[in-house]
Amino acid sequence: MPTVLELYEKLKPRLGEEEARSLLEYIDTSVEHRAATKSDLERVETAMKSDLERVETAMKSDLERVTTALKAELERVTTALKAELREDIHGVKVDLLKWSFAFWVGNVAVVAGIIFALLRTAGR
Repeated sequence: MPTVLELYEKLKPRLGEEEARSLLEYIDTSVEHRAATKSDLERVETAMKSDLERVETAMKSDLERVTTALKAELERVTTALKAELREDIHGVKVDLLKWSFAFWVGNVAVVAGIIFALLRTAGR
């Protein structure tokens, strides 16, 4: 990258001394006005830190709200599942009692029939 002096030496023959110096002063002044200073950077840093803290606080608040909502929903689903499970278990118990009763009644009938048949044949 050429220095200001080298650039001046290259522009002087084409533009003239005064014009080359004026052009370089204009560029130097323009760059100084547009370049960020340390205080500009510190202001931006402070603003960004402030924004970041604000966003962080908002995100924490949102996260807590979502966590609370999820816990409530989980509790509701758990309660519903427990109630449904109790209902299913009760239904299975009733079915088991019915089938057990049918099994034992059938067995008693068969045993009674066998005993009746044996008594009948033994009585002949």
